[in-house]
Amino acid sequence: MNCSESQRSSKSGERSFLMPIRIISLLKLISINAMSMKNKILLLLFLPLLFGCNGWLNVTPQSEVDEEDLFADGEGYRNSLNGVYSRISESDMYAQQLTWGFMDVLAQYYNFDKMNQYGAYPKAYKGDYDNNEVKGILENIWQGAYKSIANCNNLIQNIDKEDVTKFLGREGEKNMVKGEALALRAFLHFDLLRLFAPVAVELNGDKTGYVPVNDNNEYLPYCETHPAVFQKRENVQDYLDKVIRDLKDAKTLLATFDTVSSVRKDQLRTTNRLLGTAGAVEDLFYCFRGFRMNYYAATAMLARVYNYKGELQLAAEQAQEVIDNGSFPVKGDYAKPKQYEDVIFALSNRKLTELFEAYYTGTNKVLCVSNTALNKILGSDTYDYRGYYHMQNLDGANKVSKKYLPVSSDQGTIPNEIIPIIRTSEMQYIAGEYYASIKDYATAASRITVVKQASGAYTPVTVQSLEDYHKTWINDAYRTFIGEGQLFFLYKKLGTEFYSGMKDGAFVFEIPDSEDVTLNQ
Repeated sequence: MNCSESQRSSKSGERSFLMPIRIISLLKLISINAMSMKNKILLLLFLPLLFGCNGWLNVTPQSEVDEEDLFADGEGYRNSLNGVYSRISESDMYAQQLTWGFMDVLAQYYNFDKMNQYGAYPKAYKGDYDNNEVKGILENIWQGAYKSIANCNNLIQNIDKEDVTKFLGREGEKNMVKGEALALRAFLHFDLLRLFAPVAVELNGDKTGYVPVNDNNEYLPYCETHPAVFQKRENVQDYLDKVIRDLKDAKTLLATFDTVSSVRKDQLRTTNRLLGTAGAVEDLFYCFRGFRMNYYAATAMLARVYNYKGELQLAAEQAQEVIDNGSFPVKGDYAKPKQYEDVIFALSNRKLTELFEAYYTGTNKVLCVSNTALNKILGSDTYDYRGYYHMQNLDGANKVSKKYLPVSSDQGTIPNEIIPIIRTSEMQYIAGEYYASIKDYATAASRITVVKQASGAYTPVTVQSLEDYHKTWINDAYRTFIGEGQLFFLYKKLGTEFYSGMKDGAFVFEIPDSEDVTLNQ
């Protein structure tokens, strides 16, 4: 049975290609063994009684199993890692709020008149972050991320002491599992920083690059131990340095698995990762590797982080490594709204199209893009796939993205389940910014041209300054990132006031009230 067959036979709701090993989550593992473990399970439910409002200082997995039971064999590590993927693929995180939901509402993608009075979204759209429903969304993101980080830390601390013979794939698998956990830890910490702390850099005086923002305030903890008790908050620069360290360490470990043979490399290519095969997949756990936090996904994340930190040359070097690999080409297709060929890292939720359906059907048609706004972005690129073929007409004045509408495919249901997280298109944008910063404007323009022309958009790109590049980047990224939650963060990094009446502090959210505690007491 290949991976696709294994997935179709699963009855596990929201899990999909991220859960190939026996399609069993960490929580199921816990429930199966609960009766025999007696008092070895510590329920997070009781932590507030013990620690008052300091629950987040003692970040633990939602359910903690005695480590000897959880990590008794290599399969325990597989289940633990898959449990992290499964948790962050839920609707309160990347299956909705951190992609097409809350984050794209913030980025002003949607027609406000259609979402009026619809829960938290119109409040978030208007910058009312004190609204209780908005706070509830942020609270869930905060809790989901830090609990997932805690599970990563538990895995990392235990795997270091294990002999490679515990793992079916021996040293390669041990390195792969630890590398993925490190990269996921960095990925989650980075998105928390982008939400709850100010930017790290600002344009320099002559607007040819960036300088660090002189801000030594401490915002968030970077949790590296389990349990994470009394973690010190970090300033933005030190925090980013730890994100970068983890991603570099992850790359070193993942290289020993993903880059050592032609078979391993083939597992990353689009056809094989969609079908869950690669000619000779020796283990179901390695299926769909091209969508997980593989070597090139960690490399792309490192490019994203370096770029956010203003280290443009280092960012471009990492981005170019992904581009040169060729496994994730920028390849537009009018019939494939997700353009998943260039998706380097994705999450997965089997109910994704169902989650989205509630927001574009019925009388409200809540999350739709007005034709006026879309046409302003497209300009003369009338038939850009991303704005024409990949958008569905609703009522003559509005469209909805087809990225999360169900499509028929010879790859089964997998394309419907994919949640794009990072793309090669973004790698081209990142590389282009570096060239614009060194005044190689022709090369900078060519990087955006690659992305535009792949989607049938042929309006010439003209760049004569870094500011020109930023305007062009925003315009094209708007098209690429519809439904993916990245445009808001681009606005933030560039310091772009992207709507009239935008409030001071609109790019930084307050730490949730229940978690706003003083560290180091």
